[in-house]
Amino acid sequence: MKDNVVFTICAKNYIGLAQILEKSLMAHHVDTDFLIFVADEFLDEELIKSLPENVIIAKNAINLDAVTWADMSFKYNLTEFCTSIKPAVFLYLLNHSQYKNIVYLDPDIYIFSSLSPLFTMLDNHSIVLTPHMTKISEKYNGQLPDTDFLGNGIFNLGFCGIRNDSVAKKMILWWHSKLITNCFIDPYFNTFTDQKWMDYLPGFFTSEELLITKHLGCNIAPWNFFERNVTIQDEKLMVSPRDSSDDSELYPVLFVHFSGYNYKELKEGNVIQNNIASLEDYDDIKLLTQTYAEAIKSNRAIFDQFIHLDYTYNSFKDGSTISIFHRRLYRSLVHKGEDISDPFYTGEGSFYHQLKQQGMLIKSSVNIDKVNKGNLKGIDSKLVWFNRIMKLCYKLIGLERYLLLIRLLRPYSRYESQIHLLNRRYEKDNI
Repeated sequence: MKDNVVFTICAKNYIGLAQILEKSLMAHHVDTDFLIFVADEFLDEELIKSLPENVIIAKNAINLDAVTWADMSFKYNLTEFCTSIKPAVFLYLLNHSQYKNIVYLDPDIYIFSSLSPLFTMLDNHSIVLTPHMTKISEKYNGQLPDTDFLGNGIFNLGFCGIRNDSVAKKMILWWHSKLITNCFIDPYFNTFTDQKWMDYLPGFFTSEELLITKHLGCNIAPWNFFERNVTIQDEKLMVSPRDSSDDSELYPVLFVHFSGYNYKELKEGNVIQNNIASLEDYDDIKLLTQTYAEAIKSNRAIFDQFIHLDYTYNSFKDGSTISIFHRRLYRSLVHKGEDISDPFYTGEGSFYHQLKQQGMLIKSSVNIDKVNKGNLKGIDSKLVWFNRIMKLCYKLIGLERYLLLIRLLRPYSRYESQIHLLNRRYEKDNI
């Protein structure tokens, strides 16, 4: 048994991306195991047979019963679900192996040099995390608003390292208990996948148990490009603070998190960042993106084999699309005590049947879940009409009632509050 294991979790379309991560790890660590846990299902038996042994169907391995798996895979979207089972996979490895150190990496990460510094950290600490940012500055100049991290979490859970000991297991069990029920991206309840929960850890553990590493070569990503400068020194990629020339803060680039990029376009040499539209085009960062683009291009065969595959849990059993609206209605009904044993079922009396009766199935090819004020066509004219309607309400009901109305609109506007559309008994109990 090897001392160290690195694992990732993904839907089946990202298996190729995960295998590219694996190759980058093996270039520096043939002494480390790598496992891919797939939070998805396969219909193609021949494809299943062709998968390498280190590709594990999570549903068949981790300790979640069928009802819990169905509940989580339905109520959570793809990102939420993949992150929700992360501590369950950690527990699987803690309980079924003798690995000394267990490291999680997102599938869109690429390793540029030895991870030995991370494993050394785990020799001395039970848990290692990386913050989104490491440098304090009076004038923030990042392209992602720093207020976003107040909602997304201080730490980025594209990486998490633990040592196989009682302290780490205590944390993983606590984390697992939270994510079974609450791994939503939901600003109303201040949650953001598995990530926001980790803000508690500095209060739970001592500095000997928990290390918040400031190693600038760890988890370099679009949200911290503004604070990290990449250079080549002695033919090695190094990183230092962008606003400093102090050589004492010079680190090797360990791994880069290419979150939010269009990987199909990267394969063709085109760098498109989807999550941070205003991301500055740093010349030094091109050293990283070009390396990753070349890695995808040179591994085109494995990338193309999987990238087109559809996510199983995006559809009901008859193939109809499941939207965020459906997932949140289901969440609310279960919270109210409704018994929905198989939310994917489409027969008589099913959740699907209720949606169909009320005309709530998605028929349009437009992905409403991705529409926002920044990309909604004609937003200006729509806003004018909405504001005129609200102004009329103000004139009719007066200031005090208007203020009460807009306070009520916040909880009412949540998808979860629309269960009254499914059943009249929730007309007085939907927010």
